[in-house]
Order: sequence, then C-alpha cells, then structure tokens
Amino acid sequence: MISFLQTGRALYVLAAICLAGVFSRLMAGSFYKRLIKESANMALTKNKCLRTLKQNAEDTYRINQGMSNTRVYLEKQLYGLRMGGMSARGMDNLSGQLTLLCFLAGGSAAFLSYWYRSDNYYIVLYGTVGILAGMFTMLVDYGVNLEARRQQLLTCLQDYLENVMWPRMNRDGMPEHVPAVTAEEERREPAPVRSIGRDRRSNNNNSSRRSIEQTAASREKSEDKNNRENWLQDLNPEQKRVLGELLKEFIS
Repeated sequence: MISFLQTGRALYVLAAICLAGVFSRLMAGSFYKRLIKESANMALTKNKCLRTLKQNAEDTYRINQGMSNTRVYLEKQLYGLRMGGMSARGMDNLSGQLTLLCFLAGGSAAFLSYWYRSDNYYIVLYGTVGILAGMFTMLVDYGVNLEARRQQLLTCLQDYLENVMWPRMNRDGMPEHVPAVTAEEERREPAPVRSIGRDRRSNNNNSSRRSIEQTAASREKSEDKNNRENWLQDLNPEQKRVLGELLKEFIS
C-alpha cells in the first residue's frame, strides 16, 4: 500500500474516476440532445426509442379511449429509455455517484498516506487532487445540465402528443366512437319511449271513448225526438183535440 501511494498510482485511479464521471455525463447529454432533435419531427423519426414511445402512447390512448395526464405518462416512459444497456436515469445517477467517489477516493488516499506516515506531500497531493477531480465533474455536470435537457425533451414530447397526435387520433377515431355512444343511448332511451307510447295510446283511447259516448248520446237524443214525433203522429184527431184542450187549460 505504501508503494502504491508513494509511486503515484493512486493518481491514476482518481483520474480514471474523474474521466468516467465526465464521460457518463457527456454521453447522457448527447443522448438527450439527439432525442430532442429527433422529437422535432416525430412523424418521420428513425430513433428506436422515440418510435417505441410513440407506439406505446398511441396504443395506450386507443385502449383507454383517451389519456388524462400526458405529463405523468411521459415521465414514466422516460425512466425506461435505455442507452448502452443502461437507462438514462441510471446514467445520470452514476454520474453523481462518480462525483462523490472522486471526493471519497481523494480523501481516502490522503488519510492512508497519513496513516502509513508518508510524506506530507502525498497527503496534500491526494487530498487536493480528489477535491479538484470532484469539482471538475460537477463543473461538467452544470455545463451539460442533464435535468434541463430532460425537461426540454419532456416538453417536446408532450407538445407533440397533445397538439398533434391526440387531435389526429380524435379525428380518425370519431366513427369508431359513434356506435358506442349510439348503443348507450339505445340502452337508456327504451323506457321513456315506451312510456311516451303508452301515453299516446291512452290519449287515443280516451279520445275514442269520448267520441263514442258523444255519438251514443246524440243517437239517444235523436231517437227520443223521433219517438216523441212518432207518438204524436200515432194519435187520432179526437185524441189530439182532447190533448190540445188539456194543454190550454194547463197553460191558462
């Protein structure tokens, strides 16, 4: 261990950790940059990740007949984006861990140098290199700004889904939704229709009954009138004279 520290080999370890942190950040930034560029024309994109995401979103929208929260769905899909066998979120986390590892490795090397009573030069050297390596990876992280690129990609995808894909699918899928609505209306309307039919038949029956009663009453009146006229016609002249005298006495 003393030879490892005094020969400067620990510096190579610190440099490797620093370069791995920088490389992971640059690779993740390039990945997001390429996706942002391809998302400008999602209809013709050849990116495998975006094509898969687009197909999944279209299938989900058709199955659920809509999507209530596009932002949440896209965030969930972005967590599954992979590059080189590792997810984009995992690469971002790895970059942060490598930054912390730079500080930890530099501090550990400085402590071991002190523990094995090495020269103060090595203690200061490893401590300083560890701090500088960690700060350099942080500087690259701020320059790449993976979180801002992720949010930009998320906004581009949400804009495409809500302003392009969903309206197009609504226009194309309008005939598909009409039978379902019609069937639902047919299931809801039979009861009112039957009641309206019963009311109409009841009104017709009542009207018919009243017309029949009116016809019967008019027939009875006409029959009574005819009976009275026939009764007077059946009297002989003598009976008519006596009836007339009785009416005169009754009136007077």
